[in-house]
Amino acid sequence: MAAIKLYDFASSPNCQRVKVVLAEKKLPFETVPVDLRQGDQKKADFLKLNPNGKVPVIVDGTTVLYESCVINEYLDEKYPEPALMPKDHAKRAKVRIVIDYGLAHLDSAYQKLRQEAMKKDPEKNPEAIESAKKDVKALLQRLEREIGDQPYLAGDFSLADADLIPRFLRLEGFGVLPDSSLPRLSAYVKRMKERPSVKAIL
Repeated sequence: MAAIKLYDFASSPNCQRVKVVLAEKKLPFETVPVDLRQGDQKKADFLKLNPNGKVPVIVDGTTVLYESCVINEYLDEKYPEPALMPKDHAKRAKVRIVIDYGLAHLDSAYQKLRQEAMKKDPEKNPEAIESAKKDVKALLQRLEREIGDQPYLAGDFSLADADLIPRFLRLEGFGVLPDSSLPRLSAYVKRMKERPSVKAIL
């Protein structure tokens, strides 16, 4: 089997979630670096692969795909072992709901925190950062309840875990996690960091 090509920017969480799935499935892949800082994503050759000018992109034979969560569903369907989605239709839907919440519903608060945290002095405002952290923590309470006593977000390890762990790692970097108000989620992230597929993106 020819290796999958992954057009990658190493610190991109979108690329990282694809690399977690590739590692879980033990799929060989070739990394093609795309330096976002140098504007590689805006070059004509790259725009032929993804007209949106974003990473990741995978090339698998004649198939070219972008959008990280779509790529991960494709990988799980084409390379079904180990399965990263439940067989039960209702459980599959639940995984997608968790992914949607963790990415789409959290996004506004996450982006606000990111913007505030990455400001440089004198623009940096500690009060605004703490307010943004509070908003994110409030939204994370739903995932705290969802995980309950399960080892993973939707029971067994699934695309929900692969898709969301890069975001949780960023939240750790911004000081949101670990947190005493989110004990289950904090413990979950700690466990996930011991998983070989996640260690590879740290």
